[in-house]
Amino acid sequence: MDKKIHFIVTGERGVIRSFAISRNAIRIALGVCCFLVLGSGVGWFFSGQNFAMHRQMAEMQQQLTSTIALNASMQERTTKQEHEQQAQLNAALADLKHKSQVIESILASVGVKLEVHESRKGAGGPFTRLPQDSYEGLTLKVDHYLDTIQSVPLGAPVRGTITSQFGGRLDPINGEPAFHSGVDIKNNPGTKIVAPADGVVVTNGYDSGHGHFVEIDHGNRFQTSYLHLQQDFVKQGDTVARGQVIGLVGNSGRSTGAHLHYEIKYRNKLLDPVKFIQVNSRTAALSSKQVAARTR
Repeated sequence: MDKKIHFIVTGERGVIRSFAISRNAIRIALGVCCFLVLGSGVGWFFSGQNFAMHRQMAEMQQQLTSTIALNASMQERTTKQEHEQQAQLNAALADLKHKSQVIESILASVGVKLEVHESRKGAGGPFTRLPQDSYEGLTLKVDHYLDTIQSVPLGAPVRGTITSQFGGRLDPINGEPAFHSGVDIKNNPGTKIVAPADGVVVTNGYDSGHGHFVEIDHGNRFQTSYLHLQQDFVKQGDTVARGQVIGLVGNSGRSTGAHLHYEIKYRNKLLDPVKFIQVNSRTAALSSKQVAARTR
């Protein structure tokens, strides 16, 4: 069997040439060609894969950039909301402090220290002190103040002129020194008298000394009395609200003219009602000063 392959080539002028190539050389050449073709195909394949990977990486980079931008936007919005919430909290704290100071000024002006009683039955747990001027602490404080100040008889039960102060005086009927247990507020007969605080009517009626009278328990050991009425509109056990009409100015009982005798008791001790009557103007003045200070 021949190990070579002969090639005969003829030219246009009749020249004949022959070539002999061994079979091994042909196999090697064919192998090289196949390798080149296969390598080229593999190269094109991996080149395509590389292009696809580059494209995917570009898309992923774009998505990552979008995600980073979105995250930054969300962080900015979160920070803005936190600042807004903090501003609202600061405003709420300032408002609570203002209300607390106004209420404390009311209590100080009447010279009464209110006590807040809470039930200790069925209660307990570890003691954790609230931070000073915290929102929770101020809220609890103002809630207690608001609950208790509803019991404080503030303002005048009737408009008019105070003709007789609380304390020592000469009795208007016999002219002898005496203790006056309230204040006398002069006004026309039939002028409406209102409750200066929420409460419950303890008693009402008539006697020769007091005339027509009403006594109200406001809670937290506060009581008020209204004497010499022309007429009363409430009876024992009635619940009354601040500002509710309870009677009319009169001249009944031991009286020299139309007026209201008004008394305030705290812990069964008589107090000067003038402090409670004047507290509205003092509170308004304090409130105006605090508002002006906050706006500077």
